[in-house]
Amino acid sequence: MYLLYLDESYRSKPGYFVVGGLAVHEQDAWYLAQKTEQLSNRVSNQGRGAEFHASPMRRGKGEWHTVPAQERIALTRRIAEILTEPLPETGAAPVLFATALDRVSLPHHDPPYERAYEEFFARCNGFMGRLAQQGERHRCIPISDKSDRLEFPLQRVMNIWRTGGASTGANIGAMTSYAEVPLFVDSKSSRLVQLADFVAYWVLKAYADQEDEILQMLLPAFDQEPDHDIYGLVHLRRNYLACDCVACVSRQRSNL
Repeated sequence: MYLLYLDESYRSKPGYFVVGGLAVHEQDAWYLAQKTEQLSNRVSNQGRGAEFHASPMRRGKGEWHTVPAQERIALTRRIAEILTEPLPETGAAPVLFATALDRVSLPHHDPPYERAYEEFFARCNGFMGRLAQQGERHRCIPISDKSDRLEFPLQRVMNIWRTGGASTGANIGAMTSYAEVPLFVDSKSSRLVQLADFVAYWVLKAYADQEDEILQMLLPAFDQEPDHDIYGLVHLRRNYLACDCVACVSRQRSNL
């Protein structure tokens, strides 16, 4: 069984909507949470035990306002490293996924969440399918940050995606790897949901603000083949053939 932790991050100007997260084997989830908790316990001042929400952490807001900027930068880099490190039970690192939807070039996707989540879940479903071809049969349970706005509509469309494939007209078949519709939890209770927020935020920063240092650190952990064709990172825009980002270049090469 795999657990897929996910969250979203968005910006109205420039218009980007990002879904990001990580898939971790059930046997490794506890170890990853413990590594993250231990890191949190080393934060100085009143920041000890704070949630690793990437935006307030970067800006020094909320629980992070007493933590020096250099320490917050070092912690950010350390979290990125943790997300690329092998875990003890399986010997594999978490597998990252993210979809960045350009709302300017795709204005007809309104609300944007449905197309972005659809692609996000399809990419993880593809990862599970490739594992099955290698003799590792698993199901996956998605776990998201609590959201009154999102819970009902996302659970509704997930039932469609699991049995009938895409609901937006995209060429996506039935997503049979999911054992359940998304479950929603309070991020305060889940370090791994906080890590999903971290992934989504830094993908947003890369696409909306061209601030891609942390994304570059995370890239090796995104689902990809040995030839480095990247499946796990998707840039949804009108003409991906005209884009030179790493996700679109991989898509151009592989026709994903």
